[in-house]
Amino acid sequence: MQTSHPRWVNAILGYGFIANSIPGLWALFIPHDFYAHFPGFGHAWVSVDGPYNEHLIRDVGAFFLAMSVLCLLAFVRPRLVAPRAVALCLLAFAIPHLIYHLNHLHMLPPVDQIGNVVALSLGVMVLIPLLFYRPTELPEPLLPHNTTSHHE
Repeated sequence: MQTSHPRWVNAILGYGFIANSIPGLWALFIPHDFYAHFPGFGHAWVSVDGPYNEHLIRDVGAFFLAMSVLCLLAFVRPRLVAPRAVALCLLAFAIPHLIYHLNHLHMLPPVDQIGNVVALSLGVMVLIPLLFYRPTELPEPLLPHNTTSHHE
């Protein structure tokens, strides 16, 4: 049985873990700072798009953390979570997120428009190879198959 994924798959899963953990922890535990300063380094991509909502920002943080847990599970328990499932889950968010931002670039200065498009496009493109990854062996079933009968 396959006990780990190839390095390139683990690299993508690791990227997904880090890329989701950072904004997840930031938004969940320091929501106003996330709102005012994300992505950091003197730039602000969230606050230009409406008033602060602590509930919404914390929910976004929890969502990002959930996605990072999914990536981590696929990395450390390769038989439990398939990389293709990770890609599908992350793309279900990343594609609409990218489309939204492509339609609202006017809110950002040119340097942030470029950074936004590059960062969000990378988040989509890096996942695409996982859609085509096929493990060499099937994962073990989650529940063991009982071959003995309990009937007397």
